[in-house]
Amino acid sequence: MSQTTYHRVDTERLQQKSEATVTAAQAGDAARFGVRWLIVPLSVLLCIAQSILTIYASNVRMMTLTDTLIPTMAFGILFLLVLLGNPLLALSRVKGLVAFLIISVLLALNVTAKMGGLDRFVTFDGFWNGVLTLTVVTLSAGFVLSLLRLIGMRSFNRPELTVLFASMLVTAGISTFGLTEQLIPLIATPANPAVNTPQKGYDQKLFPNMKSELYIQDQSAVEVFRIGVTEDENGHSLRPPRDEEGWFSFIKYFGRVATLVPWKAWIGPLSYWLVFVIGCYALFYCLTYVVLGYWSQREKLIFPLARLPESLLPDEQGKYTIPGMMRGAGFWLGFAVSFLVLAWNASVSAGWVGAADWALPLGMSRFAFDAKVAGTALEGLGSDIDFGLRFFIMFTAIGIAFLLPLEISFSVWFYCLFGRLIILIAVWMGYGRNGGDFPSNWIWLNNPVTAQGGGALFLFSAISLFKCIRDYVRLSAGRNLADKVRIGLPVIGMAVSLLVVTSWLAWNRIGFGWASLIMLFITLLTVGLMRIVAEGGVYWFQSHTSFFHVYKMTGLGAWLKPALLGPIIPIYSVIFLDTKTFMAPNLLNAASLRADVGASRTKYHTSIVLSIIASVVVSLGFAILLAHVRGANAMHSWFYADGPIYMMDMARDATTDVAQFNPTTTVWWGIGAVWVAASMYLRTWLFWFPHPIGYIMLINPLMAQLWFSFFLGWIVKKVTVRYGGKATFDRVREVFIGLILGELIAIFFWAMLSLALGIKVSGITLNRY
Repeated sequence: MSQTTYHRVDTERLQQKSEATVTAAQAGDAARFGVRWLIVPLSVLLCIAQSILTIYASNVRMMTLTDTLIPTMAFGILFLLVLLGNPLLALSRVKGLVAFLIISVLLALNVTAKMGGLDRFVTFDGFWNGVLTLTVVTLSAGFVLSLLRLIGMRSFNRPELTVLFASMLVTAGISTFGLTEQLIPLIATPANPAVNTPQKGYDQKLFPNMKSELYIQDQSAVEVFRIGVTEDENGHSLRPPRDEEGWFSFIKYFGRVATLVPWKAWIGPLSYWLVFVIGCYALFYCLTYVVLGYWSQREKLIFPLARLPESLLPDEQGKYTIPGMMRGAGFWLGFAVSFLVLAWNASVSAGWVGAADWALPLGMSRFAFDAKVAGTALEGLGSDIDFGLRFFIMFTAIGIAFLLPLEISFSVWFYCLFGRLIILIAVWMGYGRNGGDFPSNWIWLNNPVTAQGGGALFLFSAISLFKCIRDYVRLSAGRNLADKVRIGLPVIGMAVSLLVVTSWLAWNRIGFGWASLIMLFITLLTVGLMRIVAEGGVYWFQSHTSFFHVYKMTGLGAWLKPALLGPIIPIYSVIFLDTKTFMAPNLLNAASLRADVGASRTKYHTSIVLSIIASVVVSLGFAILLAHVRGANAMHSWFYADGPIYMMDMARDATTDVAQFNPTTTVWWGIGAVWVAASMYLRTWLFWFPHPIGYIMLINPLMAQLWFSFFLGWIVKKVTVRYGGKATFDRVREVFIGLILGELIAIFFWAMLSLALGIKVSGITLNRY
């Protein structure tokens, strides 16, 4: 009996056909709108502004604007463009001219006042100076938009807004956790006499094996960096301008300080570091396209964080300037709930409304939970700084959980509680008094829970990456050489970038073999975190798993000398330690959004690459300049003081701590690998078996703060799906998208207000706990 043969679907050709269809459908739209390359420089300029504002806010206002994978500034700009910018660009020529003239006059008056031109007639105190700043910025945006309308530009379409948002998404973390504020203070730490004291022992234990080219050696340059520029080249004192002196005085002062910064001392180390940084960014870029096709076409991952900005894009038909999502009452109901709650709490925090206890509580802290379980059978769950249970209401997490498939959101919160149960059972068995007796950290230590997550992540990542590369091999089979190179370009690029970074690490005296092993773990960690975001929508994480954990538990110190490994730890910390704003998942989300919307590949890649380059250059330069204006001692205390010292101490300790084989931790790692393999197999025929993504997230201490919100989103969706039809689900879905965006826009709005007015608003951030 003959059997029908079925051929595999060529996903690459399907994607090309789909994008060709989208491009053809948009051709008429593009023809009407004229040349739209303007979106590229606009994206770059917004990314530069994002970098400067983020560094300024972090180090002057002590307020972090970008602290998760969700860039609130990008969402704020997209929201304003869609809600206000596009309607302005849709005006007729006559109305546009009237708007342009009115805005121009108002802007000229306000800029004159702000630059100090009216100081003889009007005195602006700090608050009204901030109001004036907000007015100037708002009118400047309106001026640019109305000018664009006059020269013939119409509303931004879906592909253009996609390119703009994607650029800001990818570059959001460069100015903070992703690069700048990890790197700049680190470069100036070894030669800082206040840190490198004889008691620290850096000179004997750490520095002999560090590459001196990576760090500033001039102590005088470090001293100026720490205290700031206080005198000019003639020894005359430099006085910072007062707030009421206007923008012109500040611009002049910053320019004067810029000429006094010892840039030569910085250019050398930064040049060496940029080889590592560019190699890592190239690796992330290539990995994005290695996994994207297989995950989106074969495995049908939903990319929830990419679909979220898509809901704010204008309709494909271009009939309305306002997106369909924003024309529904459900969206604005959800938006009002989260926005008004945070606005109330922000007003209380700023002292505008009531007393401190007037703020609306948004959950139960770890301390409150520990107090409630003290003296009970659940006391073993307490006293855990990183993983202790919290019951927080985070609107964004609730909304994302509602948008996820039920099996995914269930896995996220279920396995978090499962990990706490393991610790509780261990306490009951007498292995500790509470959760604090089972330590885990970024570099060395794993407890039974995080060890399982580490084993699970690396095996899951290895399988996922193998499947993606195998699919590229299959797609290349039977094709000519040119097609094979074209199809396999991401894999080739990944191999080249791996070679560059591996060679750079080997240059740091550890040898090519060990550098290759480190890069293998870094690559698998990157793939795992990309998968967690693409499938689970987890936007906030740190990682208690790395090559260093494996090195310690398996006793690799017998082969790799600790004195050579120690100097690698500060290098690792620059990009891979505190991964709150890790670039790789955001590159993947941006690429998924572009493919779904059908934006021009050329404009997209041009904008992304130029935005990354501009953000890196501007972020590094502005951070150095601001440190010389204020003095690094007055900058963010973690980034510019505690963090670098913490890393140097850890690196020093690593040089003398010979790792011994730890069979217990190794067994837990093995259990994690076996369980995730079993889960992947059992789910092929037991549809109810828990998805392993939450199990992998056992490495993430921030899940202790997210799990309850994921539970709330899961339970509401389960009830909605069970007792309501598709129409009910669609209506409720709009509410939860509004709930997410209400929180994001509230954070953006109050951040800008705080920056402009100088008011102190605490707790209004995605990192507020």
